Amino acid sequence: MGETRKTGDRALLRLGAQMAEVEALYARVLETPDARAERRALAELAGAGERLADLARDVAGRVPRPRRAPERRRVRRTRLERRIAGAATTTEWIIARSERRVSSD
Repeated sequence: MGETRKTGDRALLRLGAQMAEVEALYARVLETPDARAERRALAELAGAGERLADLARDVAGRVPRPRRAPERRRVRRTRLERRIAGAATTTEWIIARSERRVSSD
């Protein structure tokens, strides 16, 4: 009856998780107290947007752009940043666990 979807559910889950990160970082940009924090938040938002674009290209079957090496400097994380990182880690754990279950079935 319905058309079979060619994109896997796991790939769409990953896209949704990455989109949630972009949305959370955008909300953080809107709440920044000063210009310095805003620039830092915008840089993080840009990185998350690039990761979303790369993932979408990968899911669509195109070759992703080469990635730049991440900057290595110690930055204090705000509470919101720690929560976002925790949510991303949990999402990856759920995805990995669901992949193991699917492959063992």
